[in-house]
Amino acid sequence: MANISKFNREEVLEKAKNLFWQKGFLATSTREIQTTMDMRPGSIYAAFGSKADLFHQTLIHYVQTSTGDLNEKIAQSDSAWNGFKQYLRSIIVPCCAEVPSELCMVVRTLAELDESHQETLNIAKDLLTQVEHRFASIIEKAQHDGDLPSKLDKSQVAKKLQVHIIGLRSYLKATGDTDTVNRELEEFFIQLEN
Repeated sequence: MANISKFNREEVLEKAKNLFWQKGFLATSTREIQTTMDMRPGSIYAAFGSKADLFHQTLIHYVQTSTGDLNEKIAQSDSAWNGFKQYLRSIIVPCCAEVPSELCMVVRTLAELDESHQETLNIAKDLLTQVEHRFASIIEKAQHDGDLPSKLDKSQVAKKLQVHIIGLRSYLKATGDTDTVNRELEEFFIQLEN
């Protein structure tokens, strides 16, 4: 087992994130956390706190990682809008081998938990709002660059994007119909651009 002073925090959070994302918060046992993270219970508690504290940190890690991926796609693209579209395609129709669940981890958390986990729900809702604000800033940049019409309300478009992401990923999980999901996404992009 790993000694607390010798573990890589990012690596351990990534392992915990994947476990929670795959199984959900409630279904993940303490034993599975210990095995996945290769740490003793005392080391986990000292480094991350309770199971709920660890889960909160993995949610934040998930959003930070996703935001890093988004920023990288934008930086590598010829425009913010094209990079954003590439990012959206990659998260809506992900390669199944690369992600633990077809659903966004934050959305899965909101669907899984009830009011008895209010602190976790509040964190998940706040993270979803942060993502929405980031989307709005990218839409504003795309408008400034002339890739999207200036008449669009960036906040409303960001909300619609969240709805589309959640809906399309849920539909894909239920049906496996990537052709329909890809077609719907491309039609949505065309509607925004015109």
